[in-house]
Amino acid sequence: MTASPPPAAALPQEVAAAIDRCAGPALVFDLARIDARLLEIARAARSAQVTALFAVKSFPHAEVHALAAGRLAGFDVASPGEVEAVQRIADRASHVLSVADPSGRAAAAAASWPGRLIVSCETIAQVEAAPRHAELAFRMSASLTGRDPAVGAVLDGSGHRRSRFGLDVDPGRTARALAALARAAAGRPIGLHVHHGAVAATSSAGFLTTARAALAVADGAGITPSFLDLGGAWHAVADLPRALAELRAELPRALELLIEPGRRVAEGAGFACGRVELARPLDDRELRVLGLSRVCHLRWSQPTLLAPPPRTGHGERTLFAGPTCYEDDVLGEWTTEPAWYPPGAQVVFGNITGYAVAWNAGFGGLPPAAVVMVGAVPRAV
Repeated sequence: MTASPPPAAALPQEVAAAIDRCAGPALVFDLARIDARLLEIARAARSAQVTALFAVKSFPHAEVHALAAGRLAGFDVASPGEVEAVQRIADRASHVLSVADPSGRAAAAAASWPGRLIVSCETIAQVEAAPRHAELAFRMSASLTGRDPAVGAVLDGSGHRRSRFGLDVDPGRTARALAALARAAAGRPIGLHVHHGAVAATSSAGFLTTARAALAVADGAGITPSFLDLGGAWHAVADLPRALAELRAELPRALELLIEPGRRVAEGAGFACGRVELARPLDDRELRVLGLSRVCHLRWSQPTLLAPPPRTGHGERTLFAGPTCYEDDVLGEWTTEPAWYPPGAQVVFGNITGYAVAWNAGFGGLPPAAVVMVGAVPRAV
């Protein structure tokens, strides 16, 4: 067998050097690329007059949080731990803090936030428990438009599914619930919070459909929201400046728009590596078992193998799997040169998100992946 392949062209030099030093499974991120993504988001949001908040859950790492604090308008948090993490690095007087936690514990932890505080609510009890200085975001269902009938935790009799988050989808019932929440708000600033659905949108169209549906329900309830938080899932939008500009042009100018990008921040910046533990042929393809696990180390990522194309006549279907006893612990299958991957060879993947860090865990004696940050971050805006 020959040596493992040379580094792919897509691999930054500092990332390649860090991966060479990794003996076990690792998640490696390029901080300079993360900062560049944050700057792109910030510029697109400013140009469209949109308020961009970093989704803290999408990348639980202090260095990334610090970069986000320097680029975006604030943070979206969902737990007391995330509130605490943000409090350590944010300018609490100027950064916006948006809290979405049905337990109410995160809102309580954020009660002393001196700057702008937004608390998402689904019930009158949550409205009454929110800090008195908080603006209130009434959360609407991601299934409001019915575009994704196969997605959601609530299964109805037709076989369709809908989201369990936010006010439910019956128009009349939702309007009445929304009006009741507004009465309970007792004059505090109110807005809407809605995610467009689990199927990622590629343009402004999906977000705009969801926004109009939410605003129509509010209109039916006799409510004029001062802001609309369209949540996250912006990673599949190819042209973010255009999408935000289109949303801003189509929605009322007096309505503040907020977004919560998360996964997009790590686009092109995340890599993973693991060494081959076992190499053997199957009946119709090659198998490589790695020390890197899809189920433990790469949750909410779609890894891509970083390797040169195989030489003519040398490519074979090769299945890359993780080391756990879970049958579906599979990273993927690619046509490559199996001879590049003998036992001990380092295998490198791209397209790794910050959520891999959030979910990173061990199982059955397999350790969590090491998390490595590399790259100098320019400070000039």
